[in-house]
Amino acid sequence: MKGKIIFISGSTDGIGKQAALELAKQGAHVIIHGRNEDKIKKTFDFIRSQTENENIDFIQADMSSYKQIRAMSDELHKRYEKIDVLVNNAGVQIHDLQFSEDGIELTFAVNHFAYFYTTSLLLDLIAKSDYKRITIMSSSMHFRIEKFDFDYIQGKPEYSLYMYYAQSKLANVLFGYKLSQVLKDSGITANVLCPGLIDTNLNPKRPQHIVDRALPVEQGIISTMHAVTSPELNGVTGRFFTSEGIESKSSPASYNLDVQEKLWILSEELIGEKFHF
Repeated sequence: MKGKIIFISGSTDGIGKQAALELAKQGAHVIIHGRNEDKIKKTFDFIRSQTENENIDFIQADMSSYKQIRAMSDELHKRYEKIDVLVNNAGVQIHDLQFSEDGIELTFAVNHFAYFYTTSLLLDLIAKSDYKRITIMSSSMHFRIEKFDFDYIQGKPEYSLYMYYAQSKLANVLFGYKLSQVLKDSGITANVLCPGLIDTNLNPKRPQHIVDRALPVEQGIISTMHAVTSPELNGVTGRFFTSEGIESKSSPASYNLDVQEKLWILSEELIGEKFHF
C-alpha cells in the first residue's frame, strides 16, 4: 500500500482511526477526516508519532451537511490529482429524532447521504487512479430489516435508535450494490463491509450486555483492511464481506433492484444533484 492515497471518512475514532493507523504503518498516504478540529489534530499527531509516516493529511467536515461535503471535495481536488481508495466509514447512532441543516433525518444524513454525495463528488479523482477502490461500511444490523422503509429518511414520529440505524445500514448495502452496477464498465470497484460488534464510541449509551459482547477495535478493521489491501479483490465488485473479511450474502431485502433504483433516484433528488459520473 506504499504511496497509495486513501481517504477515510470518520477516522478520528474507532474503526476509522485504527484503519488509518494500520494503513499508515504500511506506507499509505492517509487522509484523516473528522468534524472536530481538536480530535483531528490529536489523531494526526498520534498516527504520525506511531508510524513516522510523513504522508499523513487531514481534512475537516461535518458529514451531515451537503455544503461542508462540497467544500471538502473542493479542497481535496486542490490537494490531490487522484485518490486510490475511498473508505466510506463515518457513522452515527442518534438517540432522538433530529434533522440535518438540509432537512434530512440525521442518522440517514450521515450514514447514507454522506456516502452517496462524497462518492459522487470524489469519483473523478478515484477514476484517475490505477487502483480504483470504494468501500462502504454497513452493519449486520441491516439483517433485521425485512423491507426498506423510505419514510425513515424524512423522519417518522415514533423514534427507535436501532430501527433507524438498521434502516440506514440497509441503505448502505442497497447503495453499494447499485453503485457497483453503475460503475461496472469503469474499472472502479465498490464493495460493502460489515465490521461486527466492536468496542467504539459510536453509541456511548450502549446497554452493558452489548458492551460486554463487543470486540476490540483491532478486530473491527479486518473487513476494511481486506477490502482495501487484498490483491485478491482486484476487479471484484458488488460484494458483501463479513467481519472476518469473508464474502457472504447480505439480507434478502438488500437485493431488491427496484428499491436500489428508487433509493438512488431519491438520493439525487434530496441532494439536488445527479450523481457525478
